[in-house]
Amino acid sequence: MKNRLMPFASIAILGIVLMVVVSYWGLNNADKMLAAQEGKGQATEQAAPAADDPEGLVKASCVSCHGQNLEGGVGPELATVGSRLSAEQIANVINNGQNTMPAGMVDPAKAEVIAAWLAEHK
Repeated sequence: MKNRLMPFASIAILGIVLMVVVSYWGLNNADKMLAAQEGKGQATEQAAPAADDPEGLVKASCVSCHGQNLEGGVGPELATVGSRLSAEQIANVINNGQNTMPAGMVDPAKAEVIAAWLAEHK
């Protein structure tokens, strides 16, 4: 009489051996994988807009909600926000949030640059 559990036991043993081999390989290559991830992180940091480039900061931080041309989308339109709000009021909204806009989307120094740029749009 054949043991019906042998195929399942074989698969379980094979799975455990495979798990140990892959774990061992991962531990031996952890430094290489970490270095590769850090290299990708540095590349994205270098691609971030400079703090003195307000248009680049707006494109990086605002267009996903306010539209490519600041025409509005999930968030309100900002194309003419300067006619309604001063730079200080805009910076306050960026830093502290308002309605559905979360606070702290960018650091305060960048918020001041963005607010000054948006205040010029009337």
